[in-house]
Amino acid sequence: MQFLSELFEIAESLTEHTEQQISFGLDEVGPTSSLAQDDVGMGGYKVSSLVTSSIGAAVDHVIALRSLVMKAGEVTNAAPWTLLRGVIEPSSLAVWILDDPNRAHRRERTLRVWRHDMTERSYWERTTGHVPSPPGQKATDRIKQIDGIAKELGLRMQQVTERFRYSHTVRAAGTAVNMPEALARWQECSGFAHGRTWAAVRFSQPVSAARMRDPDSVMLGLALNETLLEQAADLATALLNKALGDYADAANG
Repeated sequence: MQFLSELFEIAESLTEHTEQQISFGLDEVGPTSSLAQDDVGMGGYKVSSLVTSSIGAAVDHVIALRSLVMKAGEVTNAAPWTLLRGVIEPSSLAVWILDDPNRAHRRERTLRVWRHDMTERSYWERTTGHVPSPPGQKATDRIKQIDGIAKELGLRMQQVTERFRYSHTVRAAGTAVNMPEALARWQECSGFAHGRTWAAVRFSQPVSAARMRDPDSVMLGLALNETLLEQAADLATALLNKALGDYADAANG
């Protein structure tokens, strides 16, 4: 899969391997940089923290994909699509935040994601009955804290409380890298990740077919279609490159 080589090279350039850990080589945020100014007044919900976490998650999925392709010896059908989705989503989030030239908008988008994060955490706390030990706070309390920060900074509450959707970040980031087909590529990857039949049938290479006892059913043997996967890989590569470039500009500029 030569078309994955650029994506793998990006991950390789950012990682330092030891027996204990893999560290991601992102530049530190300069004290007078644009990104440092974005963080002022954001408390524990910094723009820089969210962006670096997103880029780190994307690189993590690239490393897993590289291991699958280069070490496993056998590449399964759904996993490469699923792992590319794990690159596309967080990369698009970083681009969506950093690519906006307006500081207030970057802060609003960041707080929207943090709010979404804490909302999902609140569901988990409710399911498990988990109560954070002091000085930790429940997710519902952190949501109130996020809203308070937004009000103190004079941000638009409607933008902060609006529901967060990856479909929105992928579409916007796709526009930023001149790839209007980005949303479709993400939907295809998501189809594989969720085990959807439509994606498997439409975007795999059929290798066999056998009739079942049920006259309306056919068992299909499906293999990875590298030609179609390459389109998703191109998007993942473009978005990760853009996220890294935007981060470098913001952290150093």
